[in-house]
Amino acid sequence: MSGATASQHDGPSGGPAAGAGPQPTAPQPTAPRPAAAADGPARPRAVTVAWALAGVALLAAAVVGLALRGDTRVVRLTVALPCALAACALTVGLVAVVVALTVRARSRRRARDRARDGAHARELAAAYDAARTAGRDEQRDQHRRFLARLDHELKNPVTAIRAVAASGAAGAPTPDAWASIDAQSRRLATLVRDLRKLAELETRPLELESVDLPALVREAVDALAATDPGLAARLSLTVTTVPWPVPDVAVDRDLLAVAVDNVLANAAKFSTDGAIEVRLREHDGRAEIEVADAGRGIPAAELPHVCDELARAANARDVPGSGLGLALVATVLRRHGGTVVVRSVEGTGTSVTLALPTATETSGPGT
Repeated sequence: MSGATASQHDGPSGGPAAGAGPQPTAPQPTAPRPAAAADGPARPRAVTVAWALAGVALLAAAVVGLALRGDTRVVRLTVALPCALAACALTVGLVAVVVALTVRARSRRRARDRARDGAHARELAAAYDAARTAGRDEQRDQHRRFLARLDHELKNPVTAIRAVAASGAAGAPTPDAWASIDAQSRRLATLVRDLRKLAELETRPLELESVDLPALVREAVDALAATDPGLAARLSLTVTTVPWPVPDVAVDRDLLAVAVDNVLANAAKFSTDGAIEVRLREHDGRAEIEVADAGRGIPAAELPHVCDELARAANARDVPGSGLGLALVATVLRRHGGTVVVRSVEGTGTSVTLALPTATETSGPGT
């Protein structure tokens, strides 16, 4: 019975029941604290301090003993030691001041250098952005000018053809109408051919070879002179040979011949009378071909854009042409690393100079 009664007061886990009173607990023995843990690092510090005090006491005793004996070394020690310490302290202080000033000066100099470099970098970035923006603006302006010129070049032939077509609606076109259609069709065909030729020049692989430039220019002048006896009398060619001849050039012979032919044809087309002078020379390591005429010239306002595609001066509208000649010349020279310089005065004449790098740069006599 006692066993059964005890089980009724046990909880589910066999421990005391929830309603049972407090149970007596046996006191738990506490482990004694180790002496080393209680003292910690205090004992080593105390030993160190004791040894230091003992050393100071021995030193003091030695000094006092020497003083009582009347040893003058104590006096010298007591006077020299503070002086030496003071001198050392002063030296260390001066060195510290010098070091501090040097470090400060270097820090300021580095800060100024960083500020200057930063300002220079910002200036370069601003200049680059401005140049890139100006380049994009120039490209857009050049594209707009090209489209406006193309519209003008196409509008006139198309208008003429439509007019003939409208007149033919009432009856059969007259021979003059057919002749107008033929002329405008040929004008359109020439424009398309020249545009295609210009596009091909941009991507055509260059077939470079060493070319005798005086011979090439002489062939072009002779070919132009053969087309008109009156023109032959106005044409002249001067080739500089002293103090040294014009050296050979590494070029695509066919493309350079096209460029020279275009410049000569322009001179003949826009100068109905007066001399046309062709000059060939070497200057600063470049071969220069200059074609000068006494023709109608180019208006100053239109001179900066004379090498653009379809560019035609206002005083050249009565002369047949597509306005692609100088653009083609500029493309050929650019692909060869050369330049085109056009100088002109309206009513006086025009000078076009083609400059090409030579195969061997000539800088003076004997080269």
